[in-house]
Amino acid sequence: MAYEEYDITDQQIDPSEAPQVNFSKYMRGIWKRKWIILVLCVLVAIPFYYHAANQVPKYKCTVTIQSKKLGDSEGRLLDDVRQAEIRSRMFSERIASALGEAFVLTDSTHERLEDIFQDYRTTQDPVDGNYQIKVTGLGDYYLLQNGTIIDSASVWEAVENNRNVNGLSFRLNPEFVKFKNKASFRIQPFKQAVQQVGNAVTPRFSRSGNFMVLEMIGTDPKVLPKKLNRIAQVYVDETMVLESRDIDSYRKMLQKKLSAAEKNVKESEGALSNFYSRYPLALDSERQKLLDEISQVNAKLRELPQQRKLLTSYLDKLDSLQTDEDELRRLIVHELSRFPALEEEPELRIFRQKLISLEKEYDELYRQYSPENPQLLAIKQRIEDTQNQIIQYASHYRNELVAREVDFKKRAKELDAQLKQLPANEYRLMKLERNQKIDDQLYSYLYTEIQKMLVSESVTGETIRIMEPAQEPTSTINPSKKMSAMMGGGLGLLLGILLSIVIDLFDRKIHTSSDVENTLHLKVLADIPHVKFSDIPEYSDYEKAKYIDKQLVTHDYSPTSVGEAYRSLRTHLMFSKEIGQINTLLITSTQPGEGKSFTASNLAIILAQQRSSTLLVDGDLRRGVQHNTFDCKKEPGLTNYLNNSYALSGLVQKTHIPNLSLVSCGSMIPNPSELLGSRYMERFLLEAKRKFEFIIFDTPPLDAATDSVVLGTQMDAVALVVRVGMTNSAHIKKRLEVFNTVPANLIGAILNGNQEEQVKEYYSYYHY
Repeated sequence: MAYEEYDITDQQIDPSEAPQVNFSKYMRGIWKRKWIILVLCVLVAIPFYYHAANQVPKYKCTVTIQSKKLGDSEGRLLDDVRQAEIRSRMFSERIASALGEAFVLTDSTHERLEDIFQDYRTTQDPVDGNYQIKVTGLGDYYLLQNGTIIDSASVWEAVENNRNVNGLSFRLNPEFVKFKNKASFRIQPFKQAVQQVGNAVTPRFSRSGNFMVLEMIGTDPKVLPKKLNRIAQVYVDETMVLESRDIDSYRKMLQKKLSAAEKNVKESEGALSNFYSRYPLALDSERQKLLDEISQVNAKLRELPQQRKLLTSYLDKLDSLQTDEDELRRLIVHELSRFPALEEEPELRIFRQKLISLEKEYDELYRQYSPENPQLLAIKQRIEDTQNQIIQYASHYRNELVAREVDFKKRAKELDAQLKQLPANEYRLMKLERNQKIDDQLYSYLYTEIQKMLVSESVTGETIRIMEPAQEPTSTINPSKKMSAMMGGGLGLLLGILLSIVIDLFDRKIHTSSDVENTLHLKVLADIPHVKFSDIPEYSDYEKAKYIDKQLVTHDYSPTSVGEAYRSLRTHLMFSKEIGQINTLLITSTQPGEGKSFTASNLAIILAQQRSSTLLVDGDLRRGVQHNTFDCKKEPGLTNYLNNSYALSGLVQKTHIPNLSLVSCGSMIPNPSELLGSRYMERFLLEAKRKFEFIIFDTPPLDAATDSVVLGTQMDAVALVVRVGMTNSAHIKKRLEVFNTVPANLIGAILNGNQEEQVKEYYSYYHY
């Protein structure tokens, strides 16, 4: 007969049919391990519950600070630049200094620093270390550092006046000094105090910039609002200091310039008046035009230096920024991009629009990914490059302003030379009128600016104030015990599901028919349900065989799932168009314990029950077991025929199953593989085929010997038994490679030990 060479890879014809992610496998694994997952949920939920029950209660307070506009033409007090200053490290240092955050109470006899001091603060470089305050019965106060006196005075002087030493500034509490007393405290490193301020208080700003909300979390609901209100007041004071500093410096500059301009106006008006009294002249239109151009040139000469100085201040501030002040850098760059003189420049408008788009894209991605995300880092680099382009453009424009200023100065000299060519009296009149007009314009501008500031201060009054002070919180912000337990249970559920998926990912064992088809690319001939021997644990193989025989082949054809599975296998082998007609079938497996002998014997029983003469040959010449299964003699058997010691008629034994005969393995021989491939084996098959319709061979596993491969080349078909939960897919694929090189017809796999789906399938008809 012709033999078909089997190649595992031959069935992978269409790449589109490659196996996809088997979600059903993971769902089955999750359902299979459901109790483990539930236990894991409980185990994780318990510590979450106890943590919530035993955690320290935390409270949250907020205080709202309102900012008013300085005037109709003024900007917001809490504008972008001011917000960046409030978030900056330098502002945090001023807050930590004003709050005295470096003070740490180490005395157990006092609960709060306010019990010792009525006011306390530090500079930005206090001397850290351990300190002690002593009040004697004689009314003296002493401050000691590490046991050494560094300051002393009468107690009432320390109460009324600040004591300033080692960067500390404080006044003692009157209640503290009434009696002989002492207290200990520590000054921690100032950097640590600044960090505590940043961690304790979180400022948030409204979109309009009119409100700032300070948020603070603590464990003492009574102390927390008092501390936050004190911090809020310091924020208000420090913000006002920043604003007052800018306003005062601007006012002083304006007043100084206004005084000089007023003096110049008086002098120019007096000089022009004296000239008119002596020389009643009038200028013609040509000379007036020259005078107007001179006024325009002088206006440019006043405007260009101011623009240059403002640009220089922005650029200098950028150069002085620290590496961690990215927010302030961003705001200054935006101010440069909106610089009035550059706002309409086409190239700068492109840079500005590009920067806005990149920042918007960065903000959207920042909500989804971590700061170390490569895409975020790439966009951040593009933002920095665009910022540098804007800075470079502004720097070039500043140089251009210098060149334009030089050109206007040159033009001013040319116009002045033209004036000098006029008659002396006319030249003098034009010069006087020009000076008087320039002085009037400058004086009017400065006067208007000062009046606007005065009106703004008188109308708005307080520009920043605490709108809603912090109140004592009534509830904690800690998650409830129930919520914590639910979170823990959810986490446990997630971990259990992930654990189940990971186990299935690394599980290379065969579990379902789809595993066989997807990994081995073999057709599944039958799904054999799992057979339990729990009721007869001490039975011998023969007794177990009888027990299974009753399940499979009772004369009344009792409907069992196992019996129906073997009947389905018999039908598939006898009538399948793909397989064709077969007379000899070899059954093997990859390793012992997968049920190949059990499958071979029961398939032979089922075939015999069809009233077909069937021969079961025990081809496992090393560890044959079929003689025990059917309670027959081991010798003589197949090895005795291959040694030419017996004829076939002397080997065939009748079993208790009608139409089923057995040829046992026979006596032990040293060279079974050579005998199975000999001419005696060919003669055995020819004789057996003449007497029996079906011949089933039970052969050794592929791991144990090559007997199955040698004998499989002489069979009509070879079937592989695969055990659910035992057979390793990677291992079996490696073993099946041998069938690529021999003319054996591997027709498919028999899935043995299925416990779930197939049992329901085979029972469904009988319960219809």
